[in-house]
Amino acid sequence: MSAKKLKTKNTRTKKRVKKTRSKLKQAALDVFSEKSFDAATVEEITEKADVGKGTLYQHFEDKEQIVITLINESIEHLIEYIRSYKKPPKTLEKMLEHLFNAHYEFYMNTKEEFLILFQGKLSLKIQSESPDELEESYLRYLTEIENQISSYLSSRTKPIKIRRLACAVAGFIFGYFSFSMISMSDNEIEMSIKPLRKVFIKSLRVFLES
Repeated sequence: MSAKKLKTKNTRTKKRVKKTRSKLKQAALDVFSEKSFDAATVEEITEKADVGKGTLYQHFEDKEQIVITLINESIEHLIEYIRSYKKPPKTLEKMLEHLFNAHYEFYMNTKEEFLILFQGKLSLKIQSESPDELEESYLRYLTEIENQISSYLSSRTKPIKIRRLACAVAGFIFGYFSFSMISMSDNEIEMSIKPLRKVFIKSLRVFLES
């Protein structure tokens, strides 16, 4: 086989592998969104992806590795939303408003990723003293929020206070959207955003000054 044909064959193989892996990840995301991580099975994922179990294990060690992969990618997508401004906001209030808007857009555009990020007990693992690979993803998200707000704070502000503020941002926003997803339509959520954003900014200012 010529070098050119071998290169073409390798390129096709890589594309096929990438396509199958993407199909498995999307299938897992669909299944995890419909059910809890614990309840979802490998069989349901492979059936959704229309591949055999052996194919899944060629790409992932087990169901847990799929979860970690999806969490990592979803965190990266959320961070992209957080960084999506041409110029940094001029004030802390404007930054908090931007953070709220970025999370809202992430929620509206990628509901499945929102669900997988904050499903079950995973959201509680971010405070672990010995973070594993999964917990490090959540900590990376909190660190991103800290980095976004720290330049607006006094240099004398203690790191623990910045971390508390980052946790408050995440908790406030995702707590609201988690329950609104269950009880409200998208139109109702959209109508509540403007007053909610004001409450969010005001509450965090009070929290920071306490």
